[in-house]
Amino acid sequence: MTDIDNQSAIKQLAGYMNEANIICFYGGAGTSTESGIPDYRSKHGIWTMMEENEQNPLYFANAKRIKENPAAFFNRRKKPGLRPEPNVGHLVLANLEKQGKDIRVITQNVDGMHQLAGHRFVLELHGNHRNWYCMECGRIYKYDEVEYDQHGVPRCYVDSGIVRPSVVYFGENANRETVEKSKHTLKVSDLLIIAGTSLSTPLATRLVQLFEGKHVVIINRDPLDIQPLRTDLFIQRSVGEVLKEVQPYIHTNK
Repeated sequence: MTDIDNQSAIKQLAGYMNEANIICFYGGAGTSTESGIPDYRSKHGIWTMMEENEQNPLYFANAKRIKENPAAFFNRRKKPGLRPEPNVGHLVLANLEKQGKDIRVITQNVDGMHQLAGHRFVLELHGNHRNWYCMECGRIYKYDEVEYDQHGVPRCYVDSGIVRPSVVYFGENANRETVEKSKHTLKVSDLLIIAGTSLSTPLATRLVQLFEGKHVVIINRDPLDIQPLRTDLFIQRSVGEVLKEVQPYIHTNK
């Protein structure tokens, strides 16, 4: 995309956002890659790399393995280093919301970056990594409170049950209340922005088809097929860059 085409696309997106009363931002892993969090289905994504190494994500990230082999399940997920921070895309959405723009986020991510950025309307389809719970007694733990045994398995300090994150893994269903709220959000929104996702899960595909508003915009590294929905604008760039450039053109209530 040339600079002229890019500027035209930014202004077109801004126009859609300004005329919309309710904006649904449906985001996937690509919204957090600029925070240093890898995605799943891109060329160098987690699932892609696993499959290239003849490892099946449906097996290694299946909820059944938490009890069948908890040490293997949790140890492959431990990653030392600094915690990621919200990127410019998260911050732009949160700032626009604070200025009175009705932007409702539906995210497939579990990283909590939208909330850290300060966004108040966030629906997490796949749960989150902030809240953990004991699989035996149901006690709730925050991520920072989790203690691990000698095998690297998080344990409840009362009954030694396995403590797991409130994440929806393969083999589990998304929270029904969250799904229903997501359906409602899509039905009442005027503008749907699909960003940083391949829409590869059946739930994602079903949900976006419920949109009944005026315009659909895709911001993604790869084109998406969302028929029968018509795409009004496709921007093949990183999500954060696009949102940063569009922000000055958005009219807000403050």
